[in-house]
Amino acid sequence: MTVSQDPNAEIFSSEEIPERLDEQHIATTKTFGFLVHPNIPLNSPTIKIADIGTGTGIWLLDVAKSLPPTCQLIGFDVSSSAFPPTQTLPPNVSFQIQDMLLPFPASEIGSFDVVAVRFVSTATTRAAWALAIENVMTLLKPGGWLQWIDSCNFALYNSVAGSSRAACQEIYDGLEPFRAKDDVVIGMVMREPRNMRREDVFRKLGLTDVHEDVFSTDRLQDPGLQLRDKGTRNAIVCFLACLQALVGVDGNGWSEERIERLKVEAMKEVDEGVYHTLDQVCIVGRKA
Repeated sequence: MTVSQDPNAEIFSSEEIPERLDEQHIATTKTFGFLVHPNIPLNSPTIKIADIGTGTGIWLLDVAKSLPPTCQLIGFDVSSSAFPPTQTLPPNVSFQIQDMLLPFPASEIGSFDVVAVRFVSTATTRAAWALAIENVMTLLKPGGWLQWIDSCNFALYNSVAGSSRAACQEIYDGLEPFRAKDDVVIGMVMREPRNMRREDVFRKLGLTDVHEDVFSTDRLQDPGLQLRDKGTRNAIVCFLACLQALVGVDGNGWSEERIERLKVEAMKEVDEGVYHTLDQVCIVGRKA
């Protein structure tokens, strides 16, 4: 999903294109097996749902298909560049420009039954991340549900003996400056003490009925959709876009030429069978 471009927030994000966002959505939905977690009730004919970091709005539009037209669905994103044309939308679906690090409009505060946050792909300080979560929480009604989806535990594998994964690994290792920043949180992989689980972070926010599900991206294989291949290429493009932020920074060794070379070499490695897996994490909780 696209995220804040506020330089004071120290956020680094990819310039994500609609095709890649939609591929990510398809793969994630296949992996989880749901759009809205089964613990979240959707039985009200007037339910109101927010999608934070909505991108192309594909998740929101898919959810709308299963709900009565009396429900209201709003997608928020820092940029409107990927929003679908207004004339193509159902009457009950709309989109707004909104940075999750800034307060939401007063008209939306406390008005949503479900708020979904998916793959906001940020690397930012704990203070800024905490502010984002606080802002998102203000949208929920008492009794409303927060659904947060992100990923962690990236790993590279060979499927053919003797094939190289050096370029893919070099790209991933190149992200270390982001991981090494003081007090940085990457996505939902919050750097809490080992004895604190991710669910505990949500409980500290005052959420109840907290539940976490973790699925590996290789849980389901569908050769027709080529989820493993597409997911690996998707991640490479995302990581390379993040590395663009390092081009021109003194002494780090990153250049446009190096990035382009690695893209060619990494895609060749994928052609030869290299693939990655991630853990897809979904945490839900209810506002008291």
